Amino acid sequence: MRCVIVILLAAAWTTGPVLGQVPEANELEGRPLRYLIGADAAGPGRDEAVTVVSYSATHPAMHGISVAYGNLFDEQNTGRYGPYLHKSDTAAQYNEGEIDPQGPGWDKNLREQFERRRKQGFAYIELDNADAYTVRDVLGAVELAARYDLQVFAKNPGLLSGARSYVAHRNVRGVIVEQGAGSADDMDRLRRQAGKPTLPVWFVAFGKGRSWAASVASVAKNYRNMGVTYSSAGEYGNAIDILRPIQAERFARGSDREVDALAR
Repeated sequence: MRCVIVILLAAAWTTGPVLGQVPEANELEGRPLRYLIGADAAGPGRDEAVTVVSYSATHPAMHGISVAYGNLFDEQNTGRYGPYLHKSDTAAQYNEGEIDPQGPGWDKNLREQFERRRKQGFAYIELDNADAYTVRDVLGAVELAARYDLQVFAKNPGLLSGARSYVAHRNVRGVIVEQGAGSADDMDRLRRQAGKPTLPVWFVAFGKGRSWAASVASVAKNYRNMGVTYSSAGEYGNAIDILRPIQAERFARGSDREVDALAR
């Protein structure tokens, strides 16, 4: 009987959270995000912060925790990862190749990125453009990242049908949300449904998204481990804190915080 219980628990661990299990410690909790995927260089970083670096970055920031930007599309539209689809407006807008997940180029694109990022010293990777694919395809990418010892930041998971299973995956460690991809209430509901009530969530905005960022911050301040930043230097060329996250243990002592002057 003891052997059967062990086997059942092991099976549950491979597929998602076990009801009532103690959440795994997450070093990302309470840290502000520097979302700099549009910057020429990520800079030195900050000891207390999480920095997301661009696709072309060759190494982590010197300080803090670094996350490598990863793309499920062919970032540079090289033509090397075919066959390609032509359904995504985002792929057309950014001149990126929408890779067919049923073709050989899908795994090739992912493996090349994951291998490069591990060699460069990253432990985390963001997977962008997941909303162009099915949750089954995305979960396959998350599993593959785990084989390279890369933990995943889910980008705009609320846009996927089956978002709960995506966020619940044991290898998803944080969530990044852009304008139009969900509210603070939506994201708190999603992470709770996924069995990760303290999963870090960061909202990012740029350009005309300043007022949206302020609006999100006014609600997100009521939740733990939620932050909001705005880029005033084009599409994620810099990161200005509008709301800094607060950890669960500090949240319990009172969450009254002022939103940055930019949000007022």
